[in-house]
This record gives sequence, C-alpha cells and structure tokens, in this order.
Amino acid sequence: MKDGNLINLENAEHYYNPETVPEPGFMYMPVQCQHCENPPCVRVCPVQATWKEPDGIVVVDYNWCIGCRYCIAACPYKGRVFNWAEPNIPTEELNTDVHYLGNRPRMKNVVEKCTFCVQRVRNGRYPACVEACPTGTRKFGNLLDPSSEIRYLIENKRVFRLKEDLNTEPKFYYFFSA
Repeated sequence: MKDGNLINLENAEHYYNPETVPEPGFMYMPVQCQHCENPPCVRVCPVQATWKEPDGIVVVDYNWCIGCRYCIAACPYKGRVFNWAEPNIPTEELNTDVHYLGNRPRMKNVVEKCTFCVQRVRNGRYPACVEACPTGTRKFGNLLDPSSEIRYLIENKRVFRLKEDLNTEPKFYYFFSA
C-alpha cells in the first residue's frame, strides 16, 4: 500500500516484484488467515473439509478438500490460496515427520492456508514465521491467558484487527510498535 493511505485491503496491491521490495513510498503488511472466531470459510465448505479446532486454529483437511474454492470467495482477508501445481519436493528433502493438518505437502487442486504451524504449536513451539522473524515483531500466544505476552500487547499497545465490522472476530491482531 502507498504510504499515507488508510489500511484498505481492497485498494492494496496483492502482487509485487520481490526484487523491488522494499520500495520507497510503500508500506508492507502481512495478511494471512485470521483464524476467525466466526470463520465464513467454514460455513461455505460443501464437504466440511475446513473447520475451527477447539483451540481456535482454523484448519483444512487436504484429503477432503474438493478444490471448489468457495472458501476463497468467502474469506474477506484473502487468506486462502488455490494450489495449481503438483508438489515439487525432491524425495531427499521430504520431511517424513508431518502433521496431518499442518506441514505435509499439499496436492494439486486443493485450497491452502496458514495453520499457525499447528504441528509446532501443539508441541509447545511458536509458528515458524514467529520463530524466524528477524525483528521480533511477530508474536503468538494464548489470548485467554491474562499473563501472556500477546495479552499484554493487546491491552497496552495500539492494536487493530482487519475488517472488524464483518463480525468474523479475527484472532490475528496488528499492533503499532511506536
């Protein structure tokens, strides 16, 4: 998005040339699955291949997904993508320790999304993006724990959630560090 614009995803450029990032005069904001409390993607799936787990993580069973893309159309955050290609991972690079709902290769013609690295979170680790973030600006934690870092940030920083007016109750918060 151009610097100085209000955050409006509808006017944002979703595709960019990685060789020109960061481009002067632009702001970059990661947008992914918001793991909504009321996920519209779940309601529209005709085969119930996507659902919200008890811990709030919205998942997809890639074996059940029929690739209809209704969930893509229903997601107001553009948090889902269609996999047009066959997995292209050399056999020697395949991770055989995979989670059924998480880090296994996705087959062609299914819809993919962020799972907050369910395979890591369920083992007490952070999602890979949080762990790898070089600036420490990505945070993850239990929103129900009043002593967690994420709760501190929500209560003490300027935060916002995208498209709150849609009543999806996103569980992905953006905060201003300054």
